[in-house]
Amino acid sequence: MKLVQNIQDKFQGLIQASKRYPLTVLFLVVIAGLNTYLIQQETDDYINYVYSLIVGVFLSAVAQHIYERFFEKTSQRIALMGGSLLLTLLYFYTIGSSTVYDLEMTVKTSIIFLILAVAFIWVPTIKNRITFSESYLSAFKAFFTTVLFTVILYAGVGFIIFAVDQLLFSVDYKANLHSANLIISLFSPIFFLSYTPGYVTKKDEATQTPEKLVAKQNQIKNEVSVPKVLELLISYILIPLTAIFTVILLVYLLQNITGDFWTNNLLEPMLVSYSVTVILVYLLASNIETKSALLFRKIFPKVLVPIVLFQTISSVLKIQETGLTHGRYYVILFGLFAVIAGLIFGILPVKKNGWIAVVLIVLSVISITPPVDAFTVSQTSQTNLLKETLEKNQMLEENKLIPNADVSKEDKIKISQTIYYLTDMDYTEDIKWLAPYGQQLTYQFEEIFGFQPIYGETGFVNNQPAQDAYYATLDRQQHPVISIEDYDKMIAISYYEFSERSAIEFEVGDSTYAIETQGKEGKNLVLMDENKQSLMSIDLQEAMEQVATTTQTENLFTIEEGTVVTENEQVEMKVLFTSIDIYDDQYNSEFYLFVDVK
Repeated sequence: MKLVQNIQDKFQGLIQASKRYPLTVLFLVVIAGLNTYLIQQETDDYINYVYSLIVGVFLSAVAQHIYERFFEKTSQRIALMGGSLLLTLLYFYTIGSSTVYDLEMTVKTSIIFLILAVAFIWVPTIKNRITFSESYLSAFKAFFTTVLFTVILYAGVGFIIFAVDQLLFSVDYKANLHSANLIISLFSPIFFLSYTPGYVTKKDEATQTPEKLVAKQNQIKNEVSVPKVLELLISYILIPLTAIFTVILLVYLLQNITGDFWTNNLLEPMLVSYSVTVILVYLLASNIETKSALLFRKIFPKVLVPIVLFQTISSVLKIQETGLTHGRYYVILFGLFAVIAGLIFGILPVKKNGWIAVVLIVLSVISITPPVDAFTVSQTSQTNLLKETLEKNQMLEENKLIPNADVSKEDKIKISQTIYYLTDMDYTEDIKWLAPYGQQLTYQFEEIFGFQPIYGETGFVNNQPAQDAYYATLDRQQHPVISIEDYDKMIAISYYEFSERSAIEFEVGDSTYAIETQGKEGKNLVLMDENKQSLMSIDLQEAMEQVATTTQTENLFTIEEGTVVTENEQVEMKVLFTSIDIYDDQYNSEFYLFVDVK
């Protein structure tokens, strides 16, 4: 009977959530209906519609919390719903109906989601006995409870569909997609909302007696309390792990305070992740009174501030060399937020934690508001850096680019990186002295600027890139003729193109052989006999690194430097690279493969 009662209570909670957030549920129904239609049509050209509807979901939920906290009339509730609907339509018409992926639109939309999610948690705590950390804890518990129920429900429905398909009659494969759509798009969000406490509203304050208000406050306090299991998880697992990671970072910082710390870009994402972890764990620990939680709240804000401050200064100094990109803009902005959050945590009492929500919302709004948004600022920064570098080397006169091979390596890197960024972000059309060149900036870079693009310092140490990139080609002027004597076949191959195609077959004598790729990203080039037995395998990425370590001339290598030979008792294979392009963990090359079957 208790199980039945729990199920009835949960269904009642879903109904109450639908009544509390009617416009939100309506948006969710539209999303589910749109997904159902598009699953049947087998198309995905609707991302902007989904973005707009999700924005509507968040806006309407926040509008409901604003109504509950500050208003009491039904007309005011309807007005807030109308406002959220109007803002949703405005968002849709702002981003347009294009289905082409747009990085700027995606990032700004993600920031809007973040702003609204924080507002959803923060608004009910304004001038309320419930603190921001308690509201955050409530959302935290609701989220993971929803994830658990969603996984169990989807697994159960999937198992039922599988059983029916195997035992009774054939079921269309789209049944799984439809069930996932209804569960994720409709059930899960409403289930999450059903766990949102019914905070004391403006109407409650105006109509309820003091005794009833106290009773409701106590009920809410009970709903936002920390479960014992979560208290143990935070106190004895999350906090100790965070402490260990903090010690490692502090040791590294002290060892490299005058060295690599200021130029190591790999630390930026690590420290951002660390800062996010500390802030989230701190908010969770704010609701716990164990010794480890109290110690964490006392010490970690003071540790967070210097770590993030040093990394933010490092990122700012890096701008002097590489200019500002939208990614580094957000790293610096988050660093500023983390420093302010650390100061708030360290100075103000726990009940004032809501100020970090205000700071986060303000900084997030700034980051998407022209002309100080991340993308406008980064475009201006990269354009100015490129223009200054070109003018310094007499490569820009009267809005025309002039090739110049006699440019320092540092300036070649700046020009290459800024051109890559501006073309990748489709900003060149907005720059009058770059717009006429169009795609030539990418495909005819050397003709326009007088040198091959260089994206960073080159070279390998222990078979790992020493810095950012390596790019070089075969010196064809010195080697116009390539000998194929002593080999049976010569095959021209492009590494990435070949990794996505079927095997290349050829005959030697009466036997048929095939060249194919194996391994992650097709990194191994394998020669197979007609019985599908491997005769030889060459690790192409290792071969590229070998060439990179032996290259003597910048951006050019000789036949001897670009050749890698491998042989055994059955076959000899020689790879002669004509171009190699390595950037971060991306490998690309073109080469001739010579095969001699013994």
